[in-house]
Amino acid sequence: MKNFFGSIGYKLRTFMRGRYGMDELSYFVSVIGIIMLLLSILIPPLFILYFVGFVLLIWTWFRFFSRNIYKRQAERNKYLMIKGNVRQNFVLMKNKWVERKTHKYYKCPSCRATIRITKPARGRKIKINCPKCQNSFVKKT
Repeated sequence: MKNFFGSIGYKLRTFMRGRYGMDELSYFVSVIGIIMLLLSILIPPLFILYFVGFVLLIWTWFRFFSRNIYKRQAERNKYLMIKGNVRQNFVLMKNKWVERKTHKYYKCPSCRATIRITKPARGRKIKINCPKCQNSFVKKT
């Protein structure tokens, strides 16, 4: 019996050699697909979610068994960039909320960088120098 399971494992490893496998994007898409399938079962008027969830699961399996590793890595890199940007925006919103009494956040008009300064007195105009592009601009507090 031990030899039987060992041969299945060997055949599976041989089959998966050169294939892409599972990554963060595949995991995320499969979880979203399963959630959509469950929602379509729990809420019958949302039957379209069943088809969307099913398509997402098929796409996950396609990525899992794909031999075009470079294309799958490019998809993963795009996903990680988007995920990083979303996470960075949430961290910035959290920091703005936590530091709302001591700091003020401004956007540079030329490079769109977010600049944090110590909160000055209300009603004054201040000159801000962007550390990224060295642009100076005036804002009212």
